[in-house]
Amino acid sequence: MINLKVTLWWPLFFLFVLCFSACSKSHNKAAVQDDTTGQDVVVARTATREITAAELDDALKLELHDLAVAAYQLRLKGISEILHRSGGESEGALEIFLSPPQPPRIVLPENSRTPRGNPEAPVTIAVFCSYQSPHCKSIQPVLRQLTTDYAGWVKLVLYDLPLKFHREGISAAVAARCAEAQGTLWSYQDGLYAYLGELGTKAYRQLAIQTGLDLEAFQGCLREKLQRDQVRTDMQFASEVGLRKVPIVFINGLYIKGLQPYEHYAYWVKEELSRLGVNDGQQHPWALQRDENLPPTALPLTLVGISLSEIKENSHALIQVEAERAQKYREGDTIVPGVSLQGISRAYVLLDNRGATEKLVLRGKAGDRVPLTLTRARDEETRRRIEQPMGESGRKLIEPSAVLPLGQKWLEEQLQNRAELEKKFVAAELEVEGHQLLRLEGIADNEFFTALGFQDKDVLLRVNDTWVHSGQNSLWDALTSGEIVDVVFMRNGLPHRLQYVVEERGYFEKEGADNGGDEEGNSED
Repeated sequence: MINLKVTLWWPLFFLFVLCFSACSKSHNKAAVQDDTTGQDVVVARTATREITAAELDDALKLELHDLAVAAYQLRLKGISEILHRSGGESEGALEIFLSPPQPPRIVLPENSRTPRGNPEAPVTIAVFCSYQSPHCKSIQPVLRQLTTDYAGWVKLVLYDLPLKFHREGISAAVAARCAEAQGTLWSYQDGLYAYLGELGTKAYRQLAIQTGLDLEAFQGCLREKLQRDQVRTDMQFASEVGLRKVPIVFINGLYIKGLQPYEHYAYWVKEELSRLGVNDGQQHPWALQRDENLPPTALPLTLVGISLSEIKENSHALIQVEAERAQKYREGDTIVPGVSLQGISRAYVLLDNRGATEKLVLRGKAGDRVPLTLTRARDEETRRRIEQPMGESGRKLIEPSAVLPLGQKWLEEQLQNRAELEKKFVAAELEVEGHQLLRLEGIADNEFFTALGFQDKDVLLRVNDTWVHSGQNSLWDALTSGEIVDVVFMRNGLPHRLQYVVEERGYFEKEGADNGGDEEGNSED
């Protein structure tokens, strides 16, 4: 058994135990599993056959593991309670030598699925979910963090498990598969969770427009039987294995039930990487080669324009060096001594700066194309200002409930009506920085604000690391910045947080066709 050694200060440990044990509220009894698996002990007999303990345990392996996890969490809570009663919290750091029970490994159908992350990653995180599940929505930030922290080592794949009482569950899953047919599965599925309470034909169509899908082909796909049959195939497998709640996560087949803390999934990812001989913290070459992970160049260069051609040799970039006149450069050309043009993309170019690859982003002038979101990473200081608007001693914001994809062409068209859109913001009663906050009025049928996840009476608080009020509204600049956009707003007295990314229209444009109660979580729903 692998010892799990955790060193925590007492208050943090107590909070951790409370949080960890909350994930098993649905288990009101804890049991210790008797490990008889693999033994030929006969536990039942009829006139024609015998049932061994091994056979019984194999048939109940998921249920027995759930009980073992509940027992493990109960023991963690018991440690805290014993120390609390004895006054041991003040004795310093604590070492825990309990190990979580080893999950059973299930062989999943591999079918052709579009992964998020490195397609050749050695660790597969398979998720059974329903787009109408609040717990499946809540697990999305955790999954995104895993694919970021273990970039190259893990890939994420989706399996559909809409539950019986999810009236739009199957239809939403079909819509996601139709988006996958046009190469935009992950953008579309991110958007579906943002529309959780409003799923239906209107939302599917709106999201298709928003992500730049071929609308006619998308709506035709919704009517096809093939996509619905594929969803039901996933549901049938889940039923045969014994999956009855969502979310269910499998890490290289290792079964993990319910919405768990990030650390729980990360533990088993690290265990799998260790089993495969990968050192903790080791970077994967795939992650280093991804354009979105490359650092922006600090060289005094300005990317003025880009001309892409199907014939690679005819593509060129218009680059200005300091205050000199901009010149055309093709791949391989030297821009300044030691720096050459390595690659040309739609919204940026890659530079070879004395052996190091850097990125030079196209920063359009007013009226130019809205730039794509080229990276979702932030420097630590910017992240802190966003997460803790009241300073380092203040509370952290809630996690974003969804990442909404905004199609580049769609956003450009919407922002042409910016003057009219700005009229939807009216002064609210509360003030910040000496100015009144802004409330949205009359947007019930407004395509732009609906796509951004807003509703009538929402009060916009912050965009990225700045307050929004009658003296400043940085939403417009943020949407055209080429960076991920983070917004916080109040709805019915409660804070909400969303993120936006600007993406290309879809698969066909990238290929050059167009140049121009049974859910598992802290409680059952």
